[in-house]
Amino acid sequence: MQLTRTTPAAFSRVLKRASSLNPTYSRIGVTLDPQTEMEQHTVLLGTGQATFERGKAALQSWQTHQSRWLRLYPGTQPPAEGQTVLVLLTCAGLCLAFGCRVVRVLDGSRQYGFAYGSLPGHPERGEELFVVEWHSDDRVTFSLKADSQPANRFYRLGRPFGQLVRSLGTRQYLNSVRRAAQ
Repeated sequence: MQLTRTTPAAFSRVLKRASSLNPTYSRIGVTLDPQTEMEQHTVLLGTGQATFERGKAALQSWQTHQSRWLRLYPGTQPPAEGQTVLVLLTCAGLCLAFGCRVVRVLDGSRQYGFAYGSLPGHPERGEELFVVEWHSDDRVTFSLKADSQPANRFYRLGRPFGQLVRSLGTRQYLNSVRRAAQ
């Protein structure tokens, strides 16, 4: 985690540093393993190919990470394996930057998504998966899976606050894709 100024130059410096780091967990791709128990949230977006395409476009443009308090930097390119991004939390003029690395991209005719994992300094250690899926019964869903835990003792002590932020983030992710798919 890095407290930083909210300028592109400051974000670029933090991103450059994060790009040289390795993920903080060993099971890269764990969120794709159906046998692993983890937190999961799924919402119905609607039905049909048009809904799927709108949901896919929302993920490709990182709309999950666009709100008054949550942003992604740089966020100008669709997710790509190996890409490093900063998740930015802003409040009262302060900005916290957390590095994440895209570790998987799913790009099929009926499923699109990506998984990213935490880098050193992130308050959580683990991975999140964001997936839009067009099912055989024509339903289109958006799912968020997370396999993570507090990164260290300091963050374990602040777990209630961390859970609140995580809950708000989850709601933001789900609602942003739901709105975009309408």
